Amino acid sequence: MRNISNEQFNKKYYQYKDILYKISYTYVHNVYDADDIVQDVFMKYLNSNESFKTDDNEKYWLIRVTINTCKNFISSNWKKRITFDEDLNKISNNDLGNVAEDKCNYNKLFDIIKVLPHKYKEVIILHYIEEMKVNEISSVLKISVSAVKKRLERARNMIKEQY
Repeated sequence: MRNISNEQFNKKYYQYKDILYKISYTYVHNVYDADDIVQDVFMKYLNSNESFKTDDNEKYWLIRVTINTCKNFISSNWKKRITFDEDLNKISNNDLGNVAEDKCNYNKLFDIIKVLPHKYKEVIILHYIEEMKVNEISSVLKISVSAVKKRLERARNMIKEQY
């Protein structure tokens, strides 16, 4: 179990909650489920004995755990029995982590992203929304740099075909 103060935890929480929420939401398409997933990820963080050399390593670990938690949630029996598909246009700017300067652009972006297969969602979110470099994405997703580039290319092509 991680031995950190409430102040340290709050700092980490507010530093990473927006990115983790955005990633979760693109997988589950539901604000309540996304909130639950973020909460689960931070509980895993608190219960983890993982040590991080840098803040980037910590961020990558949290992103990876979020992606895995989302995938587990989607494949769970609970999710198969009960499905929610909220309209992204009804979500307030505040629900998206107060990061959107222009709500319409973010809603449009999430509408586009939500139809992509999961492996393409990941790279699009990390590259365009979180502005991570290809090599950083490679280390987070534990795939090669060329695989990241190919996924970005394929995702862009899918988006072009649909829009």
